[in-house]
Amino acid sequence: MATQKFPAKNQETAETGLRLRRLRRQAGLSQSDVADRLNRDFGANVNKGMISKYENGIHEPSAGTMFCLAKVLGVSADYLMGKSDVPGLSESEQSSERQGHVIPVFARYNPADGGECESDTVELVPQSWLVGGREFFGLRIRGGSLAPRYYDGDLVIFERRRKMSDSRIGLVSVADGDAFLCFILKKRGGKWIKPLDRDRKDVFYTTEQLAAIPVRILGAAVQVRRMEYQF
Repeated sequence: MATQKFPAKNQETAETGLRLRRLRRQAGLSQSDVADRLNRDFGANVNKGMISKYENGIHEPSAGTMFCLAKVLGVSADYLMGKSDVPGLSESEQSSERQGHVIPVFARYNPADGGECESDTVELVPQSWLVGGREFFGLRIRGGSLAPRYYDGDLVIFERRRKMSDSRIGLVSVADGDAFLCFILKKRGGKWIKPLDRDRKDVFYTTEQLAAIPVRILGAAVQVRRMEYQF
């Protein structure tokens, strides 16, 4: 039997891919099924091809994506990453994950004036997300202009980042104005900013404009938490 190779990736990434494939098959899910659940339940933006790259060790999932994959497959993130041979959380891990880490939640986010926090909201992310010094914050969606991806009242969790890949939803501020959700597409000589808000227009900014205006990338979306309504 041929040995699977994982070019330019370490053994930990390879182990994650092998476990992801095995768990997915055990659950009777296709790669498309996993992608659909990530998109539906966590507001991700992945497809079958990205899941395939994770399984083959070509790309390593971010901390947020790893957590969401573990939830979809019903195991701990540590097990999925090969750091534990116990699929579920230990008692101490369960206690830590339940306690979590408090993050700020913004009703409006602006890098110039600090934005507007929801003082009555306490939102937690798992302690395991903080590995490597990662930082997270939430932004409350208001109105219906982002539907059907996000709805009024949704809470989108962001990882603080200044750079991100084209396939991710980012939070951007232009000229120190209020931040908005968009796709950021890298092109020769600049970037396309493609807002999710249908009332905003797509704009191409040159490299010089990105620095001068400025156009700031503030974070990458990792999860959406949707309010459950009872009737």
